[in-house]
Amino acid sequence: MYTWSPRTAEVSRRLRSRADAILGAVWFMPQHELPALAARAACLGRVPGRVAAALFAPQHPDRVAVAVDEAWRDHEPDALLEARLAGATAYLAGALGEEPPGIDRAVTILRRVVETGPTAGHAVYAGLRSRPWPGTPLGDLWRASDMVRERRGGSHLNAWTAAGLSSVEIQLLTERWRTTSNPGSTTADQMGYSGEEIGAALDRFRARGLIAGDDSLTDEGRDFRERIERATDLQEAELVEALGEDVDELFDLMAPWARAVVAGAGRIGS
Repeated sequence: MYTWSPRTAEVSRRLRSRADAILGAVWFMPQHELPALAARAACLGRVPGRVAAALFAPQHPDRVAVAVDEAWRDHEPDALLEARLAGATAYLAGALGEEPPGIDRAVTILRRVVETGPTAGHAVYAGLRSRPWPGTPLGDLWRASDMVRERRGGSHLNAWTAAGLSSVEIQLLTERWRTTSNPGSTTADQMGYSGEEIGAALDRFRARGLIAGDDSLTDEGRDFRERIERATDLQEAELVEALGEDVDELFDLMAPWARAVVAGAGRIGS
């Protein structure tokens, strides 16, 4: 049993941030009509769209379900996994080179971390754990980053559903809580929620005293959202423990790679 601590929060959030930037290769790479949502779900096999929608909340469930079901008409899961990996590693090679200095060490640390976390309640992470490692430096770096992101994403899903929120509610609350945006960050309307759905959710927040008249978070609202993030942190404690004293070394290695991936957007492979 673990308890929340500032170190758990700091390390797990920084790890997610570093991994997000590396994983950003899938957002910045040329897509060539790759069905992104089905490719993300493909580690679980040919799951129905509604199953993918449950796992990929807070994205609008109808949008996810339709996109995934349509993708399976023309694509096989293994082919999508291969295409996603190939595109991401090609982008990384353009941004970082085939074997950036320190990558073997970083992958060694990351593999120890991502092979530690419990899979219960983390279906997409479990799906990735079931797949063989790509076996190349960039492929393994990207796969480990994907696992970090999906692990914390599952923890977050567990936390906000336990707090009694709907998908649109957690999205709107997060938009007002975060001070910076990660690569791939989107807004509720970009996720497919209608003005009516968004307005109704904001009305519920006002009635609970979570947002003010100008739609910003009240102190109560910010505290409520922070408790959700702490509940997310707590589920990542095993990974933080596995990282141990290697945390600064890993983050120092990943920081310039993360910047290079983001800097290459629109330049590499276009």
